[in-house]
Amino acid sequence: MSGHRSRHGRRPAAEIVRELRNLRSSPLRIDDENEAWAEGYEKPPPPDLPVTSRDQLEQLRLSRHRIGLLLIRPAFEQAVTGCFVRVNVNGQEELPDHRIAEVLGICELDFGYKVEQIPTNVALRLRYEDLVMQHEINDVSNLAFTQDEFELWRDNCVNQALSPPTTHMVTRKKVELYNALQSEAKPLSLIQRTFSFALRPPQKSGIMERHGAVYPWRLKHPLPFVPQPPVMPPPKNPPRGLTYRPKLETVAEEEEPEDIGTGTAKILTIGTTFNDLLS
Repeated sequence: MSGHRSRHGRRPAAEIVRELRNLRSSPLRIDDENEAWAEGYEKPPPPDLPVTSRDQLEQLRLSRHRIGLLLIRPAFEQAVTGCFVRVNVNGQEELPDHRIAEVLGICELDFGYKVEQIPTNVALRLRYEDLVMQHEINDVSNLAFTQDEFELWRDNCVNQALSPPTTHMVTRKKVELYNALQSEAKPLSLIQRTFSFALRPPQKSGIMERHGAVYPWRLKHPLPFVPQPPVMPPPKNPPRGLTYRPKLETVAEEEEPEDIGTGTAKILTIGTTFNDLLS
């Protein structure tokens, strides 16, 4: 009896074969999109498009503080090349004028200077507008790009036929910067002890004139400050015939309240005098 019941409890073979054929003809479903082993069902990579917004370019910006952190690490040149900085193109005695510049590489100067207490003779080779100039790291700003500076940089890329960075380049550069910052840094005491260049005092001339170049545009120097003369008060007694009329200030004098006791005494005095007259 038990064998008879188990034989009736089995599914028919034709039904099992039918389900297997349906599974074989149906497409393969992948629940996990990250599994790239299934041929024909890999997630396509994002397209490599040029940056079109200020926020995208901001991911490649290096501040002066971050450059100082990379300066004491071994892969400094590889890390900063291809990034962008906000550099001041005017001298210390002039109004600051910033540009978005691309870092093309580094170079060494004949003198040394300090970057946040770090002695160095390394300068950056920057490209902005139609120039390729050497700038010290202290010329780089810590602030973010402005919208006007980004639009000027984008127009310059079109005029100079320069290819802007792409999204794949932004992703690859972020990984390089992260790996460079994670590497071991040199001790500051060792750098100060082994630095052999003479530190020069900060100069106040123009940045381009400092390196023997000429400004391609006319400098806009600030106007000299001329103090304004103090405002003279109006005359107290102007001569006749003038239309000037001084304002008459009326000050309301506060009347002192009368003493109730004094007023009562006056009434009693008047009443007493009247009774004396009647008598």
